[in-house]
Amino acid sequence: MATIKKRSDSYLIRVSCGYDIKGRQIVRSMTWKPEKTMKRGQIEKELNRQAVMFEEKCSKGYQNSSVKFETFAEQWFEEYAKPNLRNTTYERLLTLRKRVYGAIGHLKMDKITPRHIQMFVNSM
Repeated sequence: MATIKKRSDSYLIRVSCGYDIKGRQIVRSMTWKPEKTMKRGQIEKELNRQAVMFEEKCSKGYQNSSVKFETFAEQWFEEYAKPNLRNTTYERLLTLRKRVYGAIGHLKMDKITPRHIQMFVNSM
């Protein structure tokens, strides 16, 4: 269930997306700002629609677009690679981190394109 909090001229929508492997709650949030021409009833209706859409995104594995590749990869190493891969494979991947992070680690996940990947492969 989404929680909605009114700010000065916008609304904060917060949604729980479950729990991480350490048992901490994962909370995602977004800000929605109504158009100045909207009436009170329209704002309420659209706000509820935005909250439902955001909640659906979270339930389908929504990934915040502001997450950098390096942060995402570190989370993947902890949550997936460490428990599921052989130790030798895991250790080898850890040694490659510095090279990969230097090339694309600073990019946000939604900004990585096939061209970035191809440029990295070509540089190898």
